[in-house]
Amino acid sequence: MLSPLLSLAAGCDVVDLGCGTGRSIAELVRIGARSIVGVDFSKEMLERASRRLPTRVRLVESDCRKTPLPAQCCDWVLASFLLSYLDGLTAFAQEVVRISRPRTFVLITDVHPATRSYGWRRTFRSAESVIEIQTHPYEISDLDCAMHRAGFDPVYFKEAGFGTEELEIFSQAGRPDLYWTVKDLPVFFAAGYQKERA
Repeated sequence: MLSPLLSLAAGCDVVDLGCGTGRSIAELVRIGARSIVGVDFSKEMLERASRRLPTRVRLVESDCRKTPLPAQCCDWVLASFLLSYLDGLTAFAQEVVRISRPRTFVLITDVHPATRSYGWRRTFRSAESVIEIQTHPYEISDLDCAMHRAGFDPVYFKEAGFGTEELEIFSQAGRPDLYWTVKDLPVFFAAGYQKERA
């Protein structure tokens, strides 16, 4: 869902908010982004990213809602699987508009808000325990509203579910039945916004 849209970043100055270990940045390097800055709150994630990325990529440890980046420093912004971990979309949107030049394109992906109605929780295993990650629920309309107030127009939206390749993951977890329950439901979304001219 992400790769075809990332190709639009070729030749652009890109900021990846919530870059994690740099998975998307590696693709942006391959595509030919002019410059890339990755921002993440986790020092550990950034250390892992630094080991896999070329030195020309700048990595910044910071809250994505209030970065030390200069105003109007980019013309392409990525926020992949970040928003549901943030408390408050308004601060995020205001920071994005601050760092963006006129006509900047913003690509946001996340777990679809509808998955809450499926009873899903965001968890991971650590040793013998299962740890639930705190998330902050929002609706697509909340995101659209926050981005619009910040000065962005919606230009792209797509919902996606699990494909047949995910059936193996469900099977390995001993829950192939769950795959068939949700295979036609939205699980992820991608939303694109463009900054209005200054």
